[in-house]
Amino acid sequence: MQHSIFIVDDQPAFRNALDKQLSRMQHRVRSFSSGQELFLAVEEEAPNIVLLDLKMPGMSGLDVLKTLHLKAPEAVVILLTAYGTVEDAVSAMKLGAFDFLIKTVDLESVEPVINRALEY
Repeated sequence: MQHSIFIVDDQPAFRNALDKQLSRMQHRVRSFSSGQELFLAVEEEAPNIVLLDLKMPGMSGLDVLKTLHLKAPEAVVILLTAYGTVEDAVSAMKLGAFDFLIKTVDLESVEPVINRALEY
């Protein structure tokens, strides 16, 4: 079964690499550079999973997460960051994030988390 995964990250290289990796896993992937773009897309289609960058210009990932749960309550959200702190992780979980991943060059670590989120 093909699942809908939305990626929100302001870094085009990371976003594109993640898009390719998830597409190889046979998921339907859409990518966005901001929370505003995500919200427009969610009006058309509710995703199964949202991979959401924590640190973005404009709306932060935590700000997006707060609003996203109102617009797409069934979406499973996984926060991504290169600069994660324990406080950020705790805040994300309190706001309903499913998991919190540190961005790495090794995208293979994303697959097990996606599979767990889909089982959830």
